Amino acid sequence: METRYQNAGRNGPEDQSQYSLSKPTPPTPPPTDDANRFVRIARKLYHPIGFKKGYNFTFWFICCGAMLGFCAARLMYLNIEGIFFESTLVAEKYWYSSFSIYRIGITIHLACVVPAGILVFFQFIPAIRYKALFLHRINGYLIILLILTGNAGALMIARRAFGGGVETQAAVYCLATLTTTSLLLGYYNIKKLQIEQHRKWMIRAWSYLGVIITMRFVMLIAATIINNMGSYWMGVSCKELEFGFINGNNTLAAEMEFRDRYPDCIDLKGSILPNRYIAIQGLTDGRVEEVSVGYKLGFGMAAWVCLILHAVLAEVYLALTSRETERLRMVSYEKQKARGWANPGSEGLTADRVDGVPWTPKEIS
Repeated sequence: METRYQNAGRNGPEDQSQYSLSKPTPPTPPPTDDANRFVRIARKLYHPIGFKKGYNFTFWFICCGAMLGFCAARLMYLNIEGIFFESTLVAEKYWYSSFSIYRIGITIHLACVVPAGILVFFQFIPAIRYKALFLHRINGYLIILLILTGNAGALMIARRAFGGGVETQAAVYCLATLTTTSLLLGYYNIKKLQIEQHRKWMIRAWSYLGVIITMRFVMLIAATIINNMGSYWMGVSCKELEFGFINGNNTLAAEMEFRDRYPDCIDLKGSILPNRYIAIQGLTDGRVEEVSVGYKLGFGMAAWVCLILHAVLAEVYLALTSRETERLRMVSYEKQKARGWANPGSEGLTADRVDGVPWTPKEIS
């Protein structure tokens, strides 16, 4: 026995470990209770307003809170001739300043979508749906009416909004179509008590409407890139350029400055050619007309990028919350069955109406 231990000692520490007694591993300290404490505090915050899941409250707080803040900050824009004209681009102000279809359109648009964006903050609060269903319905009808009317105003100004390029007009028409369709399908499904489909279409509708917020960040980034590259230009009419010089400064000096800077807008008789277009470089740190072009160049691109982004994110969220969708379909099934309808669970716009695979109710644990 002694010889064996001596030989083991000669073989080095690796062999010695085979014969040495292992030391007991100290116990792992118990996890801190910080995470559980945070969850308890958070639940005290969102349970009273009806949220049962933390992620639902988080998404509501971020998305609806952003919409509330954005629209509340733009309530002052309802003063069209005052604050709105001071904040808008010169070219847009030219078209909105006179009493025309564009002035009517921007007034209708702002007067409808801004209040709707504030009201929707309360529409997605579960406690209101549970305890004040009548208020939820009235608020929903009002929001749908405001958005549909606001979309009509947006279509009226699409030709002149941020330059009114074909990419901008197409984005406005597409956004108006998507939001209108989603709202109407959401309304149809709730009238059929198809609650899970109502939820889906309303989430889609407001995801599309949230594009206008994300666009602001993309436009700022695009304008900075356009300014640094210095190789983007846009045609601007002489009447818009003249308005930028004369507006608020109706003096002979302003008129002469315009004529000196843009002589191509003047004919041989000294008259202004209002329908002639001049190439203006897009710069965010240049003259007023160049700054205006710098932002107009990126508007259409920002609209399309954000529309695609929001559409994808909405579908991802709906796919990740399929369990909630199935739970609400069971609720729809019970409500439709209580009404004595022929196809409980499938009275609204559901997939089984198209693919022919019947839906069967099942309990969700």
